[in-house]
Amino acid sequence: MTESKGMDRRSFCKGAAAATAAFGALSLAGCAEGNLAETEKAADPGAAFAANEEGAEWVPVSCWHNCGGRCVNKVLVKDGVVLRQKTDDSHEDSWDWPQSRGCIRGRSVQQQVFGADRLKYPMKRKHWEPLTGGDKSLRGCDEWVRIGWDEALDAIANELKNAKEKYGNRSIMYLNEMNLEGYLGGVLSKFGGYVDTTACQSDGVYQYPTTAMLGMGYADLNDRYDIVNSDYFIMWGHNASWCAFGNPSFYVKRFKNAGVKFVVVGPDYNATAGFVDAEWIPCRPGADTALLLGIAHTLITRDENGSLIDWDFLNRCTVGFDADHMPKDAKTDENFIGYVMGEYDGVEKTAEWASEICGTPVEKIHRLAEILGRKNNCYISSAGAPARAKGAENYPQALLTISCMGGHIGKAGNASGLDHNYSTFNRGANLVTLGMGGYAHTMTNAENPVDDIVPYTEMWDAVLTGKYHRAGTTFGECVPAEERDIDIHVVIGEMKNVLQTQSNTNRGIEALRSVDFVCEQAYYMKTGARYADIVLPVATRWEYNTFTFYDMAHDKENVFAHRNIVDLLFESKTDWQIAEELSTRLGFKWSEICPLTDQQMWWNSMVGAVGMEEDGTMKPLFSITQEDIDAYGVEGEPQEGRTPLKQFLADGVYRVKRSEGDSYGHIGYKAFVDDPEGNPLATTSGKFEIYCQAKSDFFDMMKNGIEQYVDVSPLPKFIDQHEGYIDSFADWENKVKGSYPFQMTHIHYLRRAHSDMDNLPWLRESMSNPVFINKEDAEAKGISDGDIIIVRNDNGSFVRPASVTRTVMPGVIIVPHGARATIDKETGIDKSGADNILTSSCKETSPLASGWNSTLVDYEKYTGSIELEPDCEWPLEIPIAE
Repeated sequence: MTESKGMDRRSFCKGAAAATAAFGALSLAGCAEGNLAETEKAADPGAAFAANEEGAEWVPVSCWHNCGGRCVNKVLVKDGVVLRQKTDDSHEDSWDWPQSRGCIRGRSVQQQVFGADRLKYPMKRKHWEPLTGGDKSLRGCDEWVRIGWDEALDAIANELKNAKEKYGNRSIMYLNEMNLEGYLGGVLSKFGGYVDTTACQSDGVYQYPTTAMLGMGYADLNDRYDIVNSDYFIMWGHNASWCAFGNPSFYVKRFKNAGVKFVVVGPDYNATAGFVDAEWIPCRPGADTALLLGIAHTLITRDENGSLIDWDFLNRCTVGFDADHMPKDAKTDENFIGYVMGEYDGVEKTAEWASEICGTPVEKIHRLAEILGRKNNCYISSAGAPARAKGAENYPQALLTISCMGGHIGKAGNASGLDHNYSTFNRGANLVTLGMGGYAHTMTNAENPVDDIVPYTEMWDAVLTGKYHRAGTTFGECVPAEERDIDIHVVIGEMKNVLQTQSNTNRGIEALRSVDFVCEQAYYMKTGARYADIVLPVATRWEYNTFTFYDMAHDKENVFAHRNIVDLLFESKTDWQIAEELSTRLGFKWSEICPLTDQQMWWNSMVGAVGMEEDGTMKPLFSITQEDIDAYGVEGEPQEGRTPLKQFLADGVYRVKRSEGDSYGHIGYKAFVDDPEGNPLATTSGKFEIYCQAKSDFFDMMKNGIEQYVDVSPLPKFIDQHEGYIDSFADWENKVKGSYPFQMTHIHYLRRAHSDMDNLPWLRESMSNPVFINKEDAEAKGISDGDIIIVRNDNGSFVRPASVTRTVMPGVIIVPHGARATIDKETGIDKSGADNILTSSCKETSPLASGWNSTLVDYEKYTGSIELEPDCEWPLEIPIAE
């Protein structure tokens, strides 16, 4: 077992050709009839498999994408050629010891690594000219020319030096969100700095310091063994089967079999809801706070002697619900009951008032209020989607308030909060974790001297207008927003696909065509790479051993192994190598910034892995021998642990075996709820804050008098969202619809992880990527299932097949997030259904908030010239033909 398989490129190509002949064009297979016919011609596929597998080895490999889950991915490899693939079979599957089974995305990664559209060589745009950009309007539609690594890296270094000399380091923008994963942030910092970027991404406004302000923040809910004690499981804006794939679907099946009843709240009846036969409470995108206020009014007005409201919980554990329990730091005399009953604005927040805004029928608001009353044990699991909408600043506090009214925190069968992403439905301390000693950025010795941090929501406007608002960072200190001048001339992209995944892609294209130089790293032609001047082919995680940010993201009970299976393919280089060679050209040593190699950091992550003992102490997880150290050519010392490292690297996973009543269970906030005075929260009052002066002061501080940002009150009041349902009317009072009467929202789609993997033929064949529209709306527009429709607004347009369904609310369309923009040259219309073609830069929100989940659009049947073939029949994008 060694790092390298000792395989040269010629041997790989020879082996790959043999595998292709035997297995029917693995990397090119789609739904075209020709491919199927060729497969059927194989004389004896079984014999070919058996002969090829002699001497092969099962190796755990990385599934490196940010999908929201984490699974085992193993390949049978021989001489660097993947013969077969499988998932977790390291032990028998059971509730106490679940397997970590992979999804269709993980099983398709081999097409990402070995696909014909893999980027093989450094490239430059044909009409690019050094230091001027040449014809910049051709970015995105120019031809590509193969160049060597020296030419590519020399050019990048020269562009950076030129920009620094002429305009200063504030002219260089790095698109990697606070250097979250990348290596080039360290290089640019050592070079004198760069303009950084930031945003409230996955968690939306939960990414603000909600725990310190409100008392409830990210993921402090209950362990999976406790959730079976719930009467109701409320999935608020949640579709875990698609957006947190892995064990969550296994968990909810167990909960359902135990008798837990499911409710889903959101604009669509999603895949997870169907899986558990959930009751649907429809709610328009971004209108969740209005719905919660309608529920609160119902609970208040229908409560009889504590039949619905847990007054003991409110009085002991919260402040601000009524006039008798106000916090000492309150600057107003408003309380929550008074606001709900209309004492301050003359508007009673009745179910009827809420229904008009959120679209939830009044009887369903009453029904959900009854469910959320104190008589039921409720596990309230919110995804980030409701917190990513414009006007969502008060959503976390509103959800907290309803949860407190029913007493659904800190007790068996009761929990509430943000519960998406890794370890969904299984909360508590990590029982096992890899060591952070493998994370490259803990080794970074170069801090960014430039303090410019541009919110993603203003990024493209900042490039084009030369102005933006600096308000700090969602990963650090938030500060008063101040308007700054900025002059961007160079844009550097590394591990992300920002042009595709952030708001207003067309505005982004305009911005990238305006600067002097754009460089991207990629292993396939992602959207951002199309609009670059130079593209560097980066290695995938199957080609070398490394440790990345998302290796730390997993269910609390398991950690995953991965190894390389082939040497670097074609002319690709690792991120580490690119950073090292660029550093040399800029006049310093990469080792001064990051002294450890990728191989050493990968190794250190396993050396530093720990597991929790029954008494709560953490001890080394893996036993490591000198033989192990020598085999991988790394530095280290032998150690004793719970399991041999060799076993971990063979199984691909280490998972803690659980049992009913073990010491690893967790009920969020239990100690506080049992004894609020003895175990105070980190809030100003030490309790959950239904009235939170710190929250209001925080947002006022960030707003700093800037008009475009919303006012956020100490109470969870309704904020009329920009591009929400009310804005879809030209005249709200008389209910006259405007030019864009539909709310577009987004879902994570099982075909891809954000935008990654959207190029893979297998996934394109398995999931067709339609636009989901309501059946009644479709009938009114004369649209049938499968018709091609055009969706448009002032930002752009796209065409896609319509999926006509009753599982989407009237007035709403659902667009799968992350499709790779494919803009028709003749019409300017996107053909892929790229959601961010239509989304806007955020207005009327808070300084760092995101605002994807409600965009106003219109749609109709498409009658234009574009002929839309099935996605799996689209040719692979190969920028340089062999």
